Parts: sequence; C-alpha cells; structure tokens
Amino acid sequence: MSKNLFWAAGLVFFFTAAVPLPGISGEITPANRITEVTVYPGSALIVRKADVSLTAGEHSVVFHDLKQDVDESTITVSGAGTAGVKIYGASLKKEFLSVVPDQRVQELKDAIETHEDRLAGEQRKQQVLQKEREFLQSVRLFADKQIPQDLVTTMPSVESLGNTLEFIRSRMTDVESREEEIRKNIRALQRDVERLKNELSQLGHQGKKLQHAIIVDLSCVKPGTLELEVGYLARGAEWWAQYDARADYTKGDVELTSYGVIKQTTGADWDNVQLTLSTARPTRSGRMPYVAPWVLNPYQPQPRRAAKALSMREERAGAPMMQMEAFDLAVNQATEQPAELALSTVEQKGVAFIYKVPRLVSIKSDGVESKFPVAVQVLKADYHYSAYPQAAPEAYLGSRVANAKDQQLMAGPVNLFLDGEFVGKSSIDNIGPGEEFDLYLGVDDNVKVARQQTVKNVDDVLIAGIPSPNRKTQFEYKLTVENYKDKIVKVLLFEPMPVSQNDKIRVNIFNVSLKPNQKDWKDRAGVWLWELELPPRGKKEILYSFTVEHPRDMQVPGL
Repeated sequence: MSKNLFWAAGLVFFFTAAVPLPGISGEITPANRITEVTVYPGSALIVRKADVSLTAGEHSVVFHDLKQDVDESTITVSGAGTAGVKIYGASLKKEFLSVVPDQRVQELKDAIETHEDRLAGEQRKQQVLQKEREFLQSVRLFADKQIPQDLVTTMPSVESLGNTLEFIRSRMTDVESREEEIRKNIRALQRDVERLKNELSQLGHQGKKLQHAIIVDLSCVKPGTLELEVGYLARGAEWWAQYDARADYTKGDVELTSYGVIKQTTGADWDNVQLTLSTARPTRSGRMPYVAPWVLNPYQPQPRRAAKALSMREERAGAPMMQMEAFDLAVNQATEQPAELALSTVEQKGVAFIYKVPRLVSIKSDGVESKFPVAVQVLKADYHYSAYPQAAPEAYLGSRVANAKDQQLMAGPVNLFLDGEFVGKSSIDNIGPGEEFDLYLGVDDNVKVARQQTVKNVDDVLIAGIPSPNRKTQFEYKLTVENYKDKIVKVLLFEPMPVSQNDKIRVNIFNVSLKPNQKDWKDRAGVWLWELELPPRGKKEILYSFTVEHPRDMQVPGL
C-alpha cells in the first residue's frame, strides 16, 4: 500500500460483518483493479483499489466481481483523497448470478479432462512399477533360497554374489525413487482436479454463478474524490524457493542464486501488479500448541490412519524440481556484456523476510509457474567429498558454507552447476540468516569409491561334525577410494559397523587397517568416519574384519 497518501482512516478495521447504517444514500459500484499482491507459501494478500467521487452523506462502495475465495476475517479497508471521509467498516457479500460464463465452463471442462488423462497416465506408470517391484522381490526371494543351497556344493564367486545383490539393490532403489515421484504427481493432480471440479460446480449450479463482493460503508462530510483500498487474504496461491548453485572449484566459492516460483489459481488474473513474496505463514496458527503431560501406558494397537498429505511446497523441498528449465546467464564471448538479474529488494519484517519484485508483473490464474530472481550471494566454499559406499558407490562433492546474515533460505530444490556445466540436482532445508549448512553439489565421477566383501566364513560345527549351539560368521571388507583429479582432494568416508542390541548377539570388530577419525558419528551408533586426503592420482584402501556370533536357531537380518 502506498505510504505517500493521506490516510482518511486512522485505524485498519477487521470485520466479519458490517452493521447496517441508517440513511445510506445508495450503492456506488466503481471499477476496481488489483494493484498489489503479497504471496505467502500457501495464500496471498490481495489489494484492490477503486477511485470514487463522493457527495456529502453516507454511502456503500461495492467492490464487485471478486472471483477469489475471500477470507472474510482478514478484510482491511483504508483510503485517501480530497474528500473528507469516515470509514465505518466492511462486509463480504455472496450472491448467485443467473448468467454462467460458457467460455469459462468449457475451459474448466477441458482442464479437468486434461488433468484426468495425466492422472490416469501416472496411475498406469504406478501399476507398471508395482509389477517391476513384485518381479524384483521374486528375484530376491529366489536368491535368498538358491544361494544357501549353492553354498552346500560350491562357493559362488564374490563377484557373482556382489553383482546379484547390487543389481537387486540398485533396481529396488530406482523403483522406490520413481514410485515416490509418481505418488507426488498423483497427489498434485488429484488436488488440481478437485479444485477445478469445485469451481465448475459453483459456476454450473442450477445455471448460477457464485459471486463475491466487498461492501465498504462510509460517511462523506466533505465532497471530493477518494482512492479506496481493500485488502483480503485469498487461497489458491503459493510460492516456493528454487536455487541455482554455481560452484567454481578453482576459486573456492559457490554462487547461490535464489528464485521465487509462483503459482496461482485464485480465479482472477494479476495484471501489472506490484508483487511481493513473503516467508510468513498467516494461515498457520501463531499460538504454541498445548504442552501435554507424557504419560506411559501399556501398548494398545490403534487403527491405522491415512497419512497427512504434504503441502506442495513441502513436496518440492525434498524432491526433484517440477520445473526443469534453469536460468543460465553464462556468456560465450569475453567481449559481450553479461546480462544482470533484476533482483528483488529484501526486507525483514518481524519474523518474516519479504522480497519485492522490482517491476510490475502479470500472472494469470491458470496454475502455470512463474519464476522470479530474488537474491544472489557468493559463498566461500571449503570443498570436500562425502562417500557412503555401502549405499552408493559414488563420491558427492560438497561444501560447508554460511548463509548471509540478511538472507533467509527456504527449503527447496537446487540446480547444480560445476565449473559452468549442469551436473544434477540437490536440495536444501530451511536455513536461517548467518546459519552454516552443507551444500551438496552432485556426483564427481573422477573420485571413485568401492566397497568389497573379501571374506565370509560361517562356523557352526563342533568337533566330529556335531552342530554347535551358536553360529559364528566372520566377514572382511575392503573400502577403496581413488582420486583421478589433478589436485588434492579431501574425502569423508562413512561406513556403518554392525551394532548389537541383543545380549544373544555378539559383535567383535578387529584388524582395522586405518583408525577412523570418529566413531558413532553424530551419536549414530556404529557409524565410523574416516577423513582422507588423497594426492592427485592417489589411492587409499581400508580393510576391516568383524565376527557376529548368535544362537544357531536365531535369524539375524542383514547377515
């Protein structure tokens, strides 16, 4: 809202209903327009303005044709102008109009059909993945039965066993990843279909259209002009963060560009509006939950409940970006002048950060994503690699960086660029001003890691073939890290060691060729960490052995 205007009202009023005023001279229905929009992670504050000429007396000014679902309790009213005005309050009016916009009805029907076709396609993909999962499970079940049978007559090679287990593991991981992405797509499509059907139902209900209007009651003591402004909170809009991380290994820094991605389906287009993005969440309760006592009782099974659906913003925080295009402003010739990003101005207000887009923008109410640059910061990076070869035989380039003291980073996906090349995607969590965090920059194939089981011996026989009451299994593993880069690299190598939580299962770790830097890393039982520094073309191997002893008739998963 403009600060250069003379405010006719000294207070901002919140009303859920207006008291009828006696002697009202009539309704005024001026043309109104959306001038400002503040978008929150799950809603938007809409500001409309109307210019009216007033005579002395009492009036009702009607802001008509509001297509949004207005939160009546958030309506605010203010105004300024040459007229002397006292504002009494505002109310929300809902009415059904007899005319139905045929064009909009057809648009909604077409959109519903398109979304349902996409939904059916995702569901078919889900069925195919389910069949693939069942096949992999059958292969794993066969391997679990066949390999022990083969061990009776012959010892399969370590490479053969490793290839079988690695195939099952990698395929199951891939299936789970694709299933999760499809589930999120299905949830998003189902929400869109429900929203479109609700709008169609309102438009087509017995040939009537639901219409909203805000009625402002005021008294004019001095004739003149008035620019009247109303604000209200509306659903159907959201924004979330996306990032481009451009790592320069030589300079030892990361350029992190923040973007705000906006999607709105409020029912009204935003044409040439002043757009602001806010990290505040006005729809979330500002009161701390009730602190209840912690009472321990015997376990009683409870009926299963459906999991609460994540918001679209939360889904995008830990998942690959839905919008694939990344803004790459790199120049190809040294003589050209690089284009600059028109960044938003940043301001901290209370517990939230707001970003004002530096120009007027237009966003249609069609659910199409619009992307705006918010901020750019260069972070000093201490590069290192992290590897967890038991889960993935890859080294992940990362860095410990610190956020700027005047910036808040919302959780969101990250496009990764290494030395100018797009190398993949990552994500970050919510990061506060000045907070340190780990920024992972993708897989580097020039740093290789491997984990190999070299020994597995099972001893469960006493003298003369008499079965032992206990079974003792010995394992030996070799961890390998190789640096094929032309510079020294630092590698954080993680390996989980077996930990027993049962008195009948005994674990003994021995013959560790290199002492780890940390055991029980970050209080995670059995997680060991080696901090390795490898020269160019360097190689490091770590050997360790352990035994697991348990009752013969006890099955221990994972062995």
